[in-house]
Amino acid sequence: MKVKELLEKLKAFDPDHNVICYCEDKGVVNPGHGFRLFDITNIYMKDAENTRVKDGVPSLKFGKTEYSLPHALIEISSDF
Repeated sequence: MKVKELLEKLKAFDPDHNVICYCEDKGVVNPGHGFRLFDITNIYMKDAENTRVKDGVPSLKFGKTEYSLPHALIEISSDF
């Protein structure tokens, strides 16, 4: 999702409401639960390259290089 897409979606909501993230992905969800909640703790910009680690999992290589792009990163926590 691009920043402009996120902003457009958020404009439709009351600015005083809480924003909670959730995930239903296997491996993230605790056993016996259908989803896991996350709280947004920070948002910032950082240069990074999109990459995959040896096992194919998507990742980022942080730092400014000829292949890096600015990314808006949303830091989350499962404890809130």
